[in-house]
Amino acid sequence: MSAPHHALVFGASGILGWSVVNQILKNYPERGVFHKVTALSNRPLSEENAFWPLSGPGKPVLSIVDGIDLTLGTMDHMKETLRLRVPDIGSVTHIYYFAYLSHPDFPTESHINLGMLQRGFAAAESLAPNLHMPFYRLAPRLALDIGYGIHLPQRPFQAPFTEEMSDVHQPWHDELFYYVLHAELDKLQKGKSWKFAEVRCGPVVGFVPHKNPYNLAGACVNFLSVYKFLHEQGHPDAKSEKIPWPAAPEDCDTLFNDGGQDIFAEFSIYLCLHPEIAGNSEVYNIGDASEPASMSDRWRVICSLFGLQGVPPVEKSDPAFVLPSKFLHDHPEAVNQLKEEQGVTLQEIALEDTIEVFTDWINFDHHFSFTKTRKTGFDHELSLEDSWRMVFDRYHQAKHCYYGRTD
Repeated sequence: MSAPHHALVFGASGILGWSVVNQILKNYPERGVFHKVTALSNRPLSEENAFWPLSGPGKPVLSIVDGIDLTLGTMDHMKETLRLRVPDIGSVTHIYYFAYLSHPDFPTESHINLGMLQRGFAAAESLAPNLHMPFYRLAPRLALDIGYGIHLPQRPFQAPFTEEMSDVHQPWHDELFYYVLHAELDKLQKGKSWKFAEVRCGPVVGFVPHKNPYNLAGACVNFLSVYKFLHEQGHPDAKSEKIPWPAAPEDCDTLFNDGGQDIFAEFSIYLCLHPEIAGNSEVYNIGDASEPASMSDRWRVICSLFGLQGVPPVEKSDPAFVLPSKFLHDHPEAVNQLKEEQGVTLQEIALEDTIEVFTDWINFDHHFSFTKTRKTGFDHELSLEDSWRMVFDRYHQAKHCYYGRTD
């Protein structure tokens, strides 16, 4: 085995960065591969509130460095910051870059995120002479990959999406931060010994220690925790165990693959440890399972984990229809009771970012092909139930989720 590696993770408090750190601390793929992981975050972050595995014998050393704002200063300023805050940055062998700042205007978003990459990644890369392989994946709007043009008025490709379907037409190609940042990494890599890869996934299913509006799992946890709590009390607004999916009936059977954070992190680490397989400047798709599923399949599984029944959508005029944002808005007292009586503090997610905000992009098939990924030798998959249960259990362990009474 080669000398143990040191991973540097930008955006470690985010939904994907958190999972990469988590997998490394769990000794994925095996004990001794990584000796250290340095978790960089702009938001305040501590070992206690991150809910990562505790450090100990036989585990990689964890170093948390928060307050790293990639939107400020110059690359030289960031180099000095990293030298001071990460004194052993010279031993870094792998960089995982998940830093991202959203903006509704695509050109502005590209400009902001390009500047962040030029400050953060470029600074770290210049200070890490032992760098083997960086990896990047940038968090997209609504936790859904726009790299295949699904956000465009006229979508250029039909599912299943393959990695070759990456060249969307102008002006989008030069405006979307995906392509702008990939091109920048190509420039930075010229003449260097390291290689890099980009991995794309569908809607991310995952736990995050901070509030995150682009998180379907977190939105489901908030709504179903409150519904379950009121259902146990016999509240008239939560009498039924059956909860229709809050979307148009015709939109419930479209197909897509979950981008579970565990599979995503495992594959990211796998590629970084096998640059001879990953190649250079390559794009890969990943997800929990090769076989896509519908939202109706997911909703049944999601609700069952709370002891409820997820059923197909109904018309908004139907008395059984429940709009999650309105339900949460109408029951702030239940949120307070959960905290006071059950010790459950729901994550702060704006009402406009609850479940129904995700229904806008499930009215068409957008599943991926994993043929290229499987050729790398990575074949781990998770069922819908296993993937969602792991995520909900993390929220539950962090006291952000209410499954129901245990007596």
